[in-house]
Amino acid sequence: MNKKLNRCDLLSEASALTAGDRRDDYGSPVDNHKHIARIFNAITGNTLTARDIALVHQATKLARRMSSPTKKDHYIDNMAYVGIEYECVMEGEQWI
Repeated sequence: MNKKLNRCDLLSEASALTAGDRRDDYGSPVDNHKHIARIFNAITGNTLTARDIALVHQATKLARRMSSPTKKDHYIDNMAYVGIEYECVMEGEQWI
């Protein structure tokens, strides 16, 4: 029988993702999102920040939840992106 997950289970999983292997693979989430913003800006001529990129990722997860609302990964990833957004704000990251 599968255990019914609650928000704390999902938050724990989101924390493990961004603090564990992904951090080891990609480095600081804020630095990684700054890097993504620089690439996006070079391609499009826009001026997005690392925080903006975290918001774009959250929008992606929102759109995916609309088509598959029972897929837990959408919620876990969104929780992780909200945390990354918070770190961007706390680092004062507004412009690259």
